[in-house]
Amino acid sequence: MREFKIKNLNNTQINILEGSNIEKPTAILINVHGITSHFQEVYYMEDSFRYRNNFFYNNDIKLFGLEFHGHGKSDGVRCSINDFDDLVDDLYCLIKYINVNYDEKIPKFIIAESMGGAVAIKYNIKYQFETNIRGYILLAPMCGIDENLKPHPFTISLLMFLSNYFPELPVLSTNSKMKKSCKNKKFLELKDKNKFYYHGKLRLNTARECYYTSLWINKYGHLFNAPLFLIHGKDDDITNPYLSIKFFNSVPNKSKKIFLPKNTNHALALPIGDNDVKPKIIWIKILLWIKSQLDIQ
Repeated sequence: MREFKIKNLNNTQINILEGSNIEKPTAILINVHGITSHFQEVYYMEDSFRYRNNFFYNNDIKLFGLEFHGHGKSDGVRCSINDFDDLVDDLYCLIKYINVNYDEKIPKFIIAESMGGAVAIKYNIKYQFETNIRGYILLAPMCGIDENLKPHPFTISLLMFLSNYFPELPVLSTNSKMKKSCKNKKFLELKDKNKFYYHGKLRLNTARECYYTSLWINKYGHLFNAPLFLIHGKDDDITNPYLSIKFFNSVPNKSKKIFLPKNTNHALALPIGDNDVKPKIIWIKILLWIKSQLDIQ
């Protein structure tokens, strides 16, 4: 495994994690994280990049991990998003790098979580005719914002107005709500000490872009057209599983599958406790789905 940086379209250095070298990989799996997050290790468990690398390496699948600008070890103002399409273009730059440095015939898959799921959806709609992605795995994607995270409509209008004048102002306590929803206490304790997470309040520009992107996906999500495996916990109170179901049903591609487990964290690969086997089951299901897509071609 190694880390390196590439420049995005705005000339900002973004950090890339690369999994162990495989001489002849059967596929490449590109990992995309959610808001405030990264792929630096908190501790070794099913959600860590090192665990993912070991799991897929044993199945001849090469891994990459993208840390968006303003996240992880990438440059940029912490967790500041001026334009959601800039995140989409971060992903575009990584895929262009992979296409230059690896055989373009190697099937590529994107696995994206939470806000990263919205990035992947917009990526497919924007670049589906330019880059060849074999399939998408979306984990608790941000197809809409859960009602318990939304302020009053008047407050939303006020915040949207203020975001034009004070875009980087941290005002929303979304992080604390996300923290309360997590059931893994060990992870929360170590996360609080991890410098690569963004621990502050959500910035106005970031909240604005996520809000507008959720509305955009609700309107244009039916334009997404690719093999899809969508996984969303039924009791997720950060991103709404019913909006994910609505998005899934709108996807015209016949090669699609959905899995709706119960009693999970919003981060589906994060175990609730030491004896939680659900993340392992999820990884196995994802591997089997990728293999099924490889068998189709």
